[in-house]
This record gives sequence, C-alpha cells and structure tokens, in this order.
Amino acid sequence: MLSHAKKSMNRSIIPFLLIVSIVFWSCNGQPHQSTVSQKQLIAHQVDSLVSVYQANREFSGAVLVADNSGVLINKEYGYTSLDSTHLIDQASVFEIASISKQFTAMLIMMLKEEGKLSYEDNILNYFPGLPYKDITIRHLLTHTSGIAERPFFMWGAQNMDRSKVYHNEIVLQYLEQQKPPLSFNPGEKWEYSNVGYFLLAMILQETTGKHYITLLHEKILDPLGMTSTAIYSEQYKGNEMEQYVFGKLYDANSQNFRSSFGMSWSTDLLKWEQALTADQLVNQRTLEEAFTAHQLTDNSSAEYGFGWYVREHFTINGIDRGKRLDHNGLWPGYESSIVRYPASGKTIIVLANQAPSAKDKLLEEISALLFPAKAEEDH
Repeated sequence: MLSHAKKSMNRSIIPFLLIVSIVFWSCNGQPHQSTVSQKQLIAHQVDSLVSVYQANREFSGAVLVADNSGVLINKEYGYTSLDSTHLIDQASVFEIASISKQFTAMLIMMLKEEGKLSYEDNILNYFPGLPYKDITIRHLLTHTSGIAERPFFMWGAQNMDRSKVYHNEIVLQYLEQQKPPLSFNPGEKWEYSNVGYFLLAMILQETTGKHYITLLHEKILDPLGMTSTAIYSEQYKGNEMEQYVFGKLYDANSQNFRSSFGMSWSTDLLKWEQALTADQLVNQRTLEEAFTAHQLTDNSSAEYGFGWYVREHFTINGIDRGKRLDHNGLWPGYESSIVRYPASGKTIIVLANQAPSAKDKLLEEISALLFPAKAEEDH
C-alpha cells in the first residue's frame, strides 16, 4: 500500500479512470489439512501457467485467486516498466480503467437505498438541457440508453486539446451543443457507453452536492479500508510515484513493445470483492438486482447488470457453474479483469501492465483449474 496520504484534486477527470492496487486482503483462519493441500496444488498450477506466459512475453502484472477459504495465490510477475530492473510487487500501482464502473454503480445504488434517487428517474430531471427524453438512470447503468460513445470520442479527437485535462462537464456540453442522435430507442438494445457512466458521476454530484471523489472516499474507500485507491488526477504524475507501474503497449510497426504512460493507484481489490458478499455497503436485495442481467424491451437479455457483465449458467469443462460476474478494464499499456463465481465463492483478479497480454486466456485457463471436469473432481 502507499504509505503516505495523497491530496485529491478539486475536480476529477472522467471517472472511468478510477484506479486500484494489487495489495489484497487475505482471510484469517486455519483450514483443514486437505484444504491446504488443494490450495497448494491450485497455487502451483496457476503459478506454472502464468510463468509460461511471462516467459513468452505475453504477460506482465499480478494475479490473485481466492475462494471462500481465503487467498489461493497472490503473486506478481515481471517489471514495473519496459526498461526497469524493478520487479512488480504488492505495493505496485496499476490502471484498472473501466472496472471502476462498479464503484460508480455502487454509489448510485447506495443513494437509491437512501431514497435520494430512483433507478427510474428521467435524466432530464438532472440535465434539462439534454436533447433526449425517456432515458432513465437504469438505462445509463445498464448501457441501454442509446447514447453512443464513438461520436463523442471522434468529436473529442478533433476538438479537444491533448495538453489539457478535461472534466466530466465536457461530455454534458458536447451532448447539449452537438445533439448527437441516439443509436436506438432507450431500452431496445445494449451498447457499451462510457458516456453514460460520465453522466452517472455527474448525477451523483447533482444529487448530493458533493464531488465524486469525496463521495467515493466517504461511502466506499474509507469504510472498506481501501487506502491505496484514488482517481486519475492532473496533480499526480506516474514518474513522481515510487510504486507506479508503467504500461507496455505493443507496436505493430516495430513488432515490439513501447512504454505507455498511464496514471492511477491500484488497491486491495479483494476487500471490494468481499464487501459484495456481505451487507457492508448495500443490502443483498439491492446487490441481487445489480447482479441480474437487464431485460431489453423485446425480453432478451442485455447480459449486463449495474457495472457487471452477467453470464447465467456459465459452463466450464462441460458443467454449469452458475452465474459468472465479470468486468474488464482497458487503457493504453494496461489490461485488467475481475471475475466472480458467486455460487462457489471463487474470484480471479488479473492486472496487467502490458497490452495486448494473455489476460483473457489466463482468466479462462485459471477458471478451468478452479472447476475441473467431473471425472477429475471424483479423483
């Protein structure tokens, strides 16, 4: 963990850049000897698997696997930058990018429980200058609003000064002034939209009168003891942070990796995951709705809840393992994922400071190790 306090900026950059570290929280207790042996076996298998990808220059980063008995493996692989001799360790800092949508969604859920907003609120209640009607907070949470992100990023590439740091308000100004048409009627389809989550962050601030960073600390980070988590800030530069991990981005022209500067802190993500199995932040009824796939107007599944992809009846090694909850984060030079199997209490967290990396392969191969075929289980 970072040992010294960091001072937050007055205004945050777009909040999908929220960030988090590889300092994970392990469970206490003395498991049965057979459990210890099984844990050691899985740890060895995962370590061997990841080590092969590292040796082939396909992975650099950190891997944590846990179940109800505690942490099975929590290990780092590779170096903190392309030309560094410093190994990644448990104090290292990674970008988590869009995994942070879970935190934004949780803040919305907490305010809903407090009666300060409703999922069915029309966003015109908060932003009367928008040219859209019939879009609700629920639509923003589930990426079913019809507000596309591609036009915004194309506009930004032509009109935004790359030397400046922009805040969420630029998104609102763009929507009000440019009035881009919706991709579809709200609720009809699913289309991933960072723009929708920018609006959610502003709704949080409109509702409470508090800045997103303040709310995040007051309601989630401080209560859970997530002392190493922060938000991308123009105040902090990676080369001024002792624990910062620089990303490595593959360059197709040279067929090699080049350094990629990003910026964020990473935190003990397992503390966050464990809070989702208890009533630490919101009650289980609220969580269950967040972990249920949204239904589109034609009754098909969006396969997305509130900040989580939701895969029902997820099959591994030919067997239905129940629901799988997951989310990825991508940023130049960084890839991250958190995967949860609630029925069995198994969790996989992978943070990579390399892109592309073998992260996705690792997630599926580690899942296969955690859920062996029936014949293997019988042995």
